[in-house]
Amino acid sequence: ADAVVVGIGARPATAWLAGSGIELGVHREVVTDDRLRTSAPDVYAVGDCASFPSGRYGERLLVHHWDNAVQGPRTVAAALVGEAPEAYDPVPYFWSEQFGRFVQYAGHHAAADELIWRGDPATPSWTVCWLRDGALVAVLAVGRPRDLAQSRKLIDAATPMDPALVTDPAVPLKKAVRV
Repeated sequence: ADAVVVGIGARPATAWLAGSGIELGVHREVVTDDRLRTSAPDVYAVGDCASFPSGRYGERLLVHHWDNAVQGPRTVAAALVGEAPEAYDPVPYFWSEQFGRFVQYAGHHAAADELIWRGDPATPSWTVCWLRDGALVAVLAVGRPRDLAQSRKLIDAATPMDPALVTDPAVPLKKAVRV
């Protein structure tokens, strides 16, 4: 290769918090609870510098994408104005453009127990779906934005899927639910 680009992750710039009493995690991120509160009273953290416990996925998540920074402030704002905010547990999402292809990912597939291909990865458009106990938990869509858009709602609702229908790229994901 004439050139190689390697992305090896991100590190939150949190060194300035040393000694502040705010707990930092193993990746140097700010550790929050499910309402995005830090270990310091009246201090909240949002975005790709903060990890949160996900009830949906059963583990702490650290999401390195601006979409996470857009969603978190609603939870913090509710707390700041005296409302009881719901637990922060979004369906993680990111996108990128690679080699002229639009790549999108929603969910978190670490605990999935089934992987299903929709389409041929040798073609410009295909999708991978991950299920856990029959419910959709994550989707990687390459050149198939409709699959991604439909999957976010299905993941959020923990919708049981019919694997035979999920496999068929001609069947919209929202029509591939188990009845």
